Amino acid sequence: MTSIRAPPVVKSSYTQVDLVPWDPESPEHVERMVQQRIACGWKHDQVEMWKSWQRDGRLVLQWVVLSESDPARAEKLEKHTAAFPRESGPLVDSAVTLGGEPRAPNLEKRFIAVGHISLNKEYETPERTEPAEGLYWIANFYISAALQFMGLGRAAMDAVESMAISEPLCVKTLALSTVANEYEARDERWAALERDPPKILNQDWYERRGYVVYKRNEKMWSEKDSKGKEWWFPAVFMKKDIR
Repeated sequence: MTSIRAPPVVKSSYTQVDLVPWDPESPEHVERMVQQRIACGWKHDQVEMWKSWQRDGRLVLQWVVLSESDPARAEKLEKHTAAFPRESGPLVDSAVTLGGEPRAPNLEKRFIAVGHISLNKEYETPERTEPAEGLYWIANFYISAALQFMGLGRAAMDAVESMAISEPLCVKTLALSTVANEYEARDERWAALERDPPKILNQDWYERRGYVVYKRNEKMWSEKDSKGKEWWFPAVFMKKDIR
């Protein structure tokens, strides 16, 4: 099998980020992913399972890294590491595969990840969707809470959409699921869960990026409040043709 080099780094026209593959063979990469999933709030117990998925290309999980050309890079890194001091040690670009294909690592490159994002060949619950050739799912998208509202989410999406069309993935369509904008008793739910409603509605945000709703599921995710009552959240499934 011929080794391929990773696609060229893609820069956002706003805040700038690089994408660096997650290395499932590196204890440091694995531990850092667990830390970030704990900070995210879910799926930290799935990281061990992700290792085999990353190896065979079912999962294309990449770190979100501040670009060297970002003029505010040092300030942002300081904010991130102050909030998450266990993440202050740099990782090494050591992954030898991407999308199930060999890649050349760059062992001279050291970086601090401020988030991560993955492209998945299958939806997390495959029975809810129909497979399609050239379709990948955006999933496990996390940006450091210390760096919210700084354009990093937009930059990460710009980068992942650009690299997805290149080898080894050659993606035709990107899809995702997120909480729907409209649902009954919205304020009541968040009050019962003792949290503030999201400041940004994900469905609106993705629609502005060109993603189109093609399906809705009224009972997709749930959380229990302090009294044990289960609150269900509806999902919209969205997709975008990228080539």
